[in-house]
Amino acid sequence: MKTYILTYLGSLVMSLILTPAIIALAVRYELFDRAEPRKVHSGRIARIGGLAIFISMMCMVAAVYLLPNRIGENVRQLGTKVLALLGGATLVFVTGLVDDIKPVKTWIKLLTQTAAAILVCAFGIRIKVINVPDLFSLDFGVFSWPFTILWIVGVTNAVNFIDGLDGLAAGICAIACGTIAALAIYFEQTVLCVMMLALAGGLTGFLFFNFNPAKIFMGDCGSLFLGFTIASATVMCTAKSQALVGFALPLLAMGIPIFDTLFIMLNRFGDKKPVYMPDTEHFHHRLLRLGLKQRHVAVLAYIVTLLATGAGVFLMATRSVRSIIMFVSILVLIILIFHVIGAVGVRQIMRALQRKYH
Repeated sequence: MKTYILTYLGSLVMSLILTPAIIALAVRYELFDRAEPRKVHSGRIARIGGLAIFISMMCMVAAVYLLPNRIGENVRQLGTKVLALLGGATLVFVTGLVDDIKPVKTWIKLLTQTAAAILVCAFGIRIKVINVPDLFSLDFGVFSWPFTILWIVGVTNAVNFIDGLDGLAAGICAIACGTIAALAIYFEQTVLCVMMLALAGGLTGFLFFNFNPAKIFMGDCGSLFLGFTIASATVMCTAKSQALVGFALPLLAMGIPIFDTLFIMLNRFGDKKPVYMPDTEHFHHRLLRLGLKQRHVAVLAYIVTLLATGAGVFLMATRSVRSIIMFVSILVLIILIFHVIGAVGVRQIMRALQRKYH
């Protein structure tokens, strides 16, 4: 337990030290967030904060790798899988960093994310089986590859899309990391726990400068790195446990960015708009139009995420049909929240799709 605590605190302190230095670096080289109509901030704000999160996590994982204790030994035993996950995350991070400095075409970013996801899959980090005790066992077989790749790339971009408000993506991802770390302890996955605590620590330190009013943004290098790492960690957790909770609880923790992206894509598809076209119809944009302030929207998102994951924790204690009922019920509640703020209307989506295909 001491190693876990020191991993989190070490990453937090490192992020607290690095973030101001990166703000100064961004100011010196004028690496500011590009002004766009859909942005809600004003003024020039540094946009490469993901660098602090990335360095903090990587340094702490490397430090644990060198420890002469049981946890360090476990990290070394899973060396190839750890390197594959971190290698893929680094590839995505570098692409995002380049995009923060000089815009990269969308198809190049998608190609890089897919290549990184394939790398992770190639080293055995795939969702092969999901078991629901006393009910069924879902074996993906050859479809484990496309399903895992789609999940990783989808979550990566979901985090990128939700990163449009001070502290929003960082806070939600910090909660998701804590959730996956708790699951990792439950399933005795020490390596996964170390990675998630190192990432959570970096995010916590970064939030001191990113919460409204933000002094720095994480940029694409941060949001894409976070999305890829958390998605891959979810796959690692599910692959080891093969239990519904190993996939369901992280999905609930990332419910806001995942459903926000899903509904946005459905609406754009139905309206015959490019799927990746930026707009102001996201979850946070709608809440701002209702009169909430930036920090209120972020805190509300944190509360919803905590409630969803808190209720989802009961999945670890339930079995068979009760776990499925609990999981579906929480998903329905999240969807209802989106419906209330006008982010999703089933009838509108169906009518739009009918117009598109008739």
